[in-house]
Amino acid sequence: MATAGGEQSAAASGLGALRSVSTQLDSLLVQLLLDLEQLEGKRVALNARVEEGWFSLSKTRYALGAKAVSPLQYGSSMAPFFRVCTSEPEPGRPEFEVIFARPGSPKDMRPQEAQGVSGYGEPEPESPVLRRRPQPQGSALQPPPPTPAAATSPERDPLTWFGILVPQSLRQAQGSFRAALFMAGEMAALQSRIEWGRNQIQALLQEKQKLLDQLKVA
Repeated sequence: MATAGGEQSAAASGLGALRSVSTQLDSLLVQLLLDLEQLEGKRVALNARVEEGWFSLSKTRYALGAKAVSPLQYGSSMAPFFRVCTSEPEPGRPEFEVIFARPGSPKDMRPQEAQGVSGYGEPEPESPVLRRRPQPQGSALQPPPPTPAAATSPERDPLTWFGILVPQSLRQAQGSFRAALFMAGEMAALQSRIEWGRNQIQALLQEKQKLLDQLKVA
């Protein structure tokens, strides 16, 4: 009787574990399908943004000339306005995020905040109000410290490489490529989550098979 009761208890415990594993599998499978659908949508949107950027850039080159919009106009010194942040909320599941980071800014900006920023990388205008200390008679006025020219600043907007008054199509190309950059970061995070979900599903399938084998033996 004790042996039969122990076998029934083990079988009930095995069934409970099997139900738990099956529930986790169902949840992961549903999430995997949702992530795959979202990834496909972002891939289509990314391709559309890149095509828009190239089309706007082609219109600019047609209007200004191929030599006026080429790598020959690139600045001699460059500073990145975007960087990729990585994190690992769970072991084996890295996440990626593209963040706008103006050189010298006190904090980084997320994509939602960066969309509202006009003139990426343009230097902040100085305050027109300057306090002047009274100078003693006979002393020469101290000249203000020299400021670097905007043309040599690596923090300026890359659009200024191609002139001061650039066509609207060039600004549209910059916006399209910038949006594509953010989408690429989101796609990388999705692909990482999809790969992690697949690994979890494989591990749960193996665990489920072991539980099924144990119940058959029992």
